[in-house]
Amino acid sequence: MNTTRVVVAGAGITGLAAAFTLREAAAARRAPIELTVIDSAAEAGGHARSISEHGFIVERGPNGFLDRGAETLALVEALKLSPRLIESNAAARRRFILAGGRLRRVPESPPALIASDAIGWRGKLRLMREPWAAPPPGGDETVFQFAERRLGREAAETFVDTAVAGISAGDSRALSVQSQFPVLPEMERAHGSLLKAMLARRNGSRARLLSLDHGLGTIACTIASRLNGSLRLGTPISSIEKSGAGWRVNVKGGPSLDADHVVLALPSHVAAAAVSGFDRDLMTPLAAIPYADITMVALAYRAADVARPLDGYGYLVTRGEDLATLGVLWESSVFANRAPAGSVLLRVMLGGARRPEVSAYDDHTVAKIAAQEAGAVLGIAARPMHQWVCRWPAAIAQYTVGHQSRLSEIKQRAQAHRGLHVCGTAYDGVSFNDAIASGRRAARSISEELAA
Repeated sequence: MNTTRVVVAGAGITGLAAAFTLREAAAARRAPIELTVIDSAAEAGGHARSISEHGFIVERGPNGFLDRGAETLALVEALKLSPRLIESNAAARRRFILAGGRLRRVPESPPALIASDAIGWRGKLRLMREPWAAPPPGGDETVFQFAERRLGREAAETFVDTAVAGISAGDSRALSVQSQFPVLPEMERAHGSLLKAMLARRNGSRARLLSLDHGLGTIACTIASRLNGSLRLGTPISSIEKSGAGWRVNVKGGPSLDADHVVLALPSHVAAAAVSGFDRDLMTPLAAIPYADITMVALAYRAADVARPLDGYGYLVTRGEDLATLGVLWESSVFANRAPAGSVLLRVMLGGARRPEVSAYDDHTVAKIAAQEAGAVLGIAARPMHQWVCRWPAAIAQYTVGHQSRLSEIKQRAQAHRGLHVCGTAYDGVSFNDAIASGRRAARSISEELAA
């Protein structure tokens, strides 16, 4: 039986999930496979890495995943990590927004939404007319257009625009609702009203927020250890080219790699540069997907130094506050063992599409801004005991208006090249669950082709 050569470019969680799934499938079929995973970074895992220092567990990127991610749970089970899963604390269900200089509870039901003190009486009157809102105008609506049409401008600005900045670091006035948040038009189609949909969903079971006892980075570290000699870090891809019936992957500062299949688990602009030599029509839509930068500052304090009770998940910041901060996660209140007894851990997210200039600030400046802005809200006058700064340029893909047509073009062009596969959060959703599912789908596509 011939050995199949596969190169996975990208050792973020998508590429790692693809590589592990490929190796497991090959072992189950006893099919020989020569697998190489390359990445320009010095560590595997991409955003999904964890820091353990001074008794704190600090997530560099996402801090958990919803238990509705079947592919993530299946991967955790295959890695024999299920006994190490932990669930978020009950208090994490309480979420807040910073509006008008005050923290206000995010409403979880239509009655709570209408009673919320985050919007005025005019906004509430408009909200009550939501079931009779205008129908979709046709075409690709932005998230803000959708929210304003259904909920009114005040609710759209206060709740929806704020949530979008916190979830995707994006601008609700640029993002496609159908692409970035398809659940919203789905709710409209199924119930004819977002308020009715919210009421219907109250009867369903809540999704649980899960993580690992020593951080979400445990998944990436475990996969990396299982890949043995297949993982080559500090190896950036420069280009790929067709070579006979297969591919040649050129890397910077090293010999090229020959492959029967190439998996591009890379940011779309990096993938665009890699394919530019043989398919400009594929390069163009790949390069057209924009990204938002994120800077994360983690701050550790003595619990006694924080005046406000950290009785929830954290808060997101409305645009009107004019802060560099997008949101603050109260990590030590969300998951157990994230901070030693008598201390708390906050993670401050800054920048995004709202404040792109933050990515140019030096570490001292950005940490100072994070501490000042969070401290003003939470009543913290003390200096942090410890702090960590993590920078993620091109952190989150932005599914702007027209994304669906770009995505269709990418998939059509990629499928025209046998043995070429693209996967990742630029295409199939931006969450941790989406990233893993995308990588595993690409791996199964290769496995099915080999089996056939």
